[in-house]
Amino acid sequence: MAINGSVNGELNGHHEGFLDLYNNRSVVWVASEKLEVQHRDVPELKDDDVLVEVIATGICGSDPHVWASNPSKPPPVLGHESAGKILKIGPKVIDREVGQRVAVEPGFPCMKCEFCVIGKPNVCANLAYCGHTQNGTLQRFVVCPASVTVLIPENVSWKSAGSIQPLAIAVQLGRRGNMRAHQTVAVFGCGPLGLLTIGVARAYGVKKIIAFDVEQSRVDFAVKYGADVGILSPMNTAGIEPLEFASLFVSEVMTKHKLGSGVDLTIEASGAEACVQMGVHITKPGGMFIQAGLGKPLMAVPLTLLTAKELTMKGTVRYTPGCFADAIDLLARGAVDLESLVTSTYPLTKINDAFAAQKARKDIKIVVMNQE
Repeated sequence: MAINGSVNGELNGHHEGFLDLYNNRSVVWVASEKLEVQHRDVPELKDDDVLVEVIATGICGSDPHVWASNPSKPPPVLGHESAGKILKIGPKVIDREVGQRVAVEPGFPCMKCEFCVIGKPNVCANLAYCGHTQNGTLQRFVVCPASVTVLIPENVSWKSAGSIQPLAIAVQLGRRGNMRAHQTVAVFGCGPLGLLTIGVARAYGVKKIIAFDVEQSRVDFAVKYGADVGILSPMNTAGIEPLEFASLFVSEVMTKHKLGSGVDLTIEASGAEACVQMGVHITKPGGMFIQAGLGKPLMAVPLTLLTAKELTMKGTVRYTPGCFADAIDLLARGAVDLESLVTSTYPLTKINDAFAAQKARKDIKIVVMNQE
């Protein structure tokens, strides 16, 4: 059941209709690389829900894959990196108030399955996720459980708030890698996730950060953002056997930058097979390799080398409890900068332009302003 007109008038003490819930512009996939802004009814609040006026939503690297796809079942309303203001609270909500600024955690775990009960809700067997299994946050208004909203202080801009979710993922990545002050860290891929990982690593006081990317502009940005060394990764255009190519390149890097036996922690955030191979080569014996980038479903990994070096290899996905709060704290204290990552903003009414720009890869991070 949709929220009715009387609620519309109660929200902030304004006259009925001031907040037009009947104009809930929402981004809907209609065909490959074609989105439409359509109205979607705002659901009735349950006892533990809040109604959020969504102000800003970042475009994730996964969103253009949905945009360009041809699924058998049309995806729901898109979007999952959002922040906004609480407009109404359910009758049983006691820890949230109307007017508060919040980030919305987009994953709704069941908290009953075998994974949730051991503290791993990010791999919940019944996970509902905005923009994928249920309507997302590229709308003017969203109803969600109060428990998935995290308070944002006033000194955090809406432009930055639209990228809190990927920062939370970088925080989770730091947790998975047991990131510590004395470490040397290699990051492959200087897109938003790689850059935010660099930001978190710098905030945690790691000793040295080496960043790799195939685009010089992103390498340069990574150095400005906090990497100690930025390296343009070569393409294997000469047809050299892949593992030999990775070994030769990494050996040169380690010698030039005095990395000794390698780095303590490697973060692979590109999803490129060659970077996985380079990452295993550059990680020192006994070190850790974290796979964060999503690439081909099947790729070649030098397992013999991984075994011989006794590396720990982990995957990482989404975020766990407390990651959003940690991300917001880092942001509020200025320990991590999101503002400079957002290189373009678009009104929700120009959503196709925003997705086309994301595909063109000219921007670091794009944020959509949901009320425009």
